[in-house]
Amino acid sequence: MKWVIMLKPLTVLTIISPCTTAAFAFQESKVLPSLDHSTSVGVTYIPMTDKNRLDPFTNYTEQRRVMISMYYPARPDPATILLEQQPKAENWDSTTAYMPPLTAALYDELFVPFGFPNDTFEQLSTFCQQNAPIQNGSMIYPLLIFSPGGGAPRFWYTTMLEDLARKGYVVVAIDHPYDALVVEFPNGGAVIGLNKTLTRDEVELLVRVRAQDMSFVIDELSAKFSANINTTDVVAFGHSLGCAAVVEAMLNDTCIKGGVEFDGRLFGSMEKPNVTLSKPVLQFASEASSSDPFWRLDEQWERLTGWKLELVLSGAAHSTFSDLPLIAEALGLRDKLGRGGEEQLGKLDGMRALEVMVEYVSAFAEFVLMGKNGSLLGSNGNERFPEVKVKRHI
Repeated sequence: MKWVIMLKPLTVLTIISPCTTAAFAFQESKVLPSLDHSTSVGVTYIPMTDKNRLDPFTNYTEQRRVMISMYYPARPDPATILLEQQPKAENWDSTTAYMPPLTAALYDELFVPFGFPNDTFEQLSTFCQQNAPIQNGSMIYPLLIFSPGGGAPRFWYTTMLEDLARKGYVVVAIDHPYDALVVEFPNGGAVIGLNKTLTRDEVELLVRVRAQDMSFVIDELSAKFSANINTTDVVAFGHSLGCAAVVEAMLNDTCIKGGVEFDGRLFGSMEKPNVTLSKPVLQFASEASSSDPFWRLDEQWERLTGWKLELVLSGAAHSTFSDLPLIAEALGLRDKLGRGGEEQLGKLDGMRALEVMVEYVSAFAEFVLMGKNGSLLGSNGNERFPEVKVKRHI
């Protein structure tokens, strides 16, 4: 059994399908768990077009577009909505569909050969209200910005993003067109990913474009939501290829003050001679990756010259840092996927992995943005999370 999304070497998958889209459908579904679904969180989906940048993946013939999900602390009362231009939801359900329909259908097709039901992603939802009112309209919230793994959709990290928003952050996840398998836009159409094996130069181009996407999104949020979002002091985090994008963006964007890497290798500028990064970095490796020379963790460590902490999550594999373990557990498939499933999802319980990710990203954000140096970020580990091992710390 071999799953190729988010695995090494980097492969961007393409499934050719008609480029159509539809509104998110609310249907009877299986709701993924959260750490605290009693606390309301809202989400809104926003297309953004960079009028000052042409997309290299269209041979520089079209303006670069991205899609984002923005999660935020919410009120269950639909008296006002965060985005005035967005239509109010007709039904203020406490759940939101996990993926839009075309995206869900494509991933269903991809996962069926591995024993998943043919409607896996279409039946999923989470404890979240689409276009819900923001919890406190007079408050300025700290911003976390996320870049997903190579070829992966932003939706695969939904439970982590929602639970971080429950802690008082605005959390923005980006879909990078032509990198992700498919990116759906709300007003029609979709962008299908690259159908080719990438060269090293093309991987580095993906990293540069992703980093530019992150800075562009921060600028757009600053222009539209400065009354509610602090865009001058931002923490970025990513998974797999998203880690390289995070560090690339940190090198070039003064608004990004620190970054969290979930099981990623640094491509791009950080591989060039004499390039270093002095901003704080939390480097989180899976047990499976921590000793694998492909990830070049020792070399990366030497390039980080500021505050840095490297942790290893025991029992974790590369896809542990996503919703996939929770999804497999929700469908009763975790024990049925066999050794191949364990190689990709790891041995760690999905809810426990979710708690680790949320608590450590939150602790790092508090350290970088508020100066709080909590016990989770110390040199000796923390008894609350014995499966998290400190490898090195400066």
